[in-house]
Amino acid sequence: SSMGLAGDASISIPLMRGSGRHIVTEPLTQAERNVVYSMYTFERFKKTFAIGIATDYLGVLNRLDSVKNSEENYRSLVASARRSRRLADAGSLTVLQVDQAVQSELRARNGWIGAMKSYRERLDSFKISLGLPPDAMVELDREDLEELVGSTVSAMVNSAEEGQLEDEPNIPPADAPIYLVEPGYEDAGPLEIAESLALELGLDNRMDLRVTEGRVYDAQRKVVVAADRLGAELTLLGSADVGASRRVGSATSDDAKIRMDKGTYSGLLTLDLPFERTAERNLYRDSLIKLEESVRNVQQLEDQIKLAIRNELRDLQESRESIQIQAKSVQVAEKRVKSANMYLEAGRAEIRDLLEAQDSLLSAQNGLTSSVINYRVAELQLQRDMGVLRIDEKGLWQEFDPREISNEQ
Repeated sequence: SSMGLAGDASISIPLMRGSGRHIVTEPLTQAERNVVYSMYTFERFKKTFAIGIATDYLGVLNRLDSVKNSEENYRSLVASARRSRRLADAGSLTVLQVDQAVQSELRARNGWIGAMKSYRERLDSFKISLGLPPDAMVELDREDLEELVGSTVSAMVNSAEEGQLEDEPNIPPADAPIYLVEPGYEDAGPLEIAESLALELGLDNRMDLRVTEGRVYDAQRKVVVAADRLGAELTLLGSADVGASRRVGSATSDDAKIRMDKGTYSGLLTLDLPFERTAERNLYRDSLIKLEESVRNVQQLEDQIKLAIRNELRDLQESRESIQIQAKSVQVAEKRVKSANMYLEAGRAEIRDLLEAQDSLLSAQNGLTSSVINYRVAELQLQRDMGVLRIDEKGLWQEFDPREISNEQ
């Protein structure tokens, strides 16, 4: 027996078209950047998903508070209907007013049942969002909503204005000029920052904007690669064959050895002139079009970010003003209900006045809760669209504190 030993190698070196490190490593470069894009996209998804869940949760709490307000309103109207019957028996009210009270009681019951139905539907939908079956036993903690409403209202409603409302305000003369005061920022929340700063944060921290900007760089490289394919192709080919193999017929020969001086070598230089490059030319034009498209995508996303941030800052201002208005409306409605009860007992008011006051109180209570939740949702959405909300690996978020920027500056 004898052992064969052979070596065979070939090499192809492009000298013109297809040469250069940036051309050869383009697939690897794109693959590496795609991994980074996936990470950015996932980070953006986590923020969007977390804010979506929080918005749904606050929406369910809003419906739960609506059930509570509807229940209290229903109880009040039941009591009003009973009292109207007693007053009618005493000759203080007419049958028409009793019927008005009964109709309001029936409407209140219908509204209470509808509020419970709406709450249960929203809760089941929220369970699906959490990945739970609709028949899962889930109870929400009302303390979350009470704490949110209490802290928000106390922070935004001016105490001086509250005191002025409880005492009778000074009423200006009828012929006094009327001045409409636009909403200001005296009682603004911590996230109602300057628009220029909010836009700067959004353009600096948005992960999806980084991905879109990276696509422009990718498209530029694609243009360079496509342009390289339009040139002439000059390739140096080389091959080497050293050593020998052994078969059954040569088993009695000596063992083969690799001797470089006994090897077979060949070289070839090929040239392909760019006489026909129609397909490559079309690819090059297509790469230029995609480059322009990627640039427009960046500009469009920047405009969308600016629009979203500007709208959310307006939402914060509107919700803050609505909180103040609804808080005052609740006070006025409570005062109306109290006064209507007193006047009704004194025979100086009709049952309709009390019923309208109770309806106004219910509407004001629901409006106050909705305004507080809208303000909180706008805060979360603004942090999401500025890209400053941090989500850790456990899904817990860390909110943005504008004071950190003030301290750095």
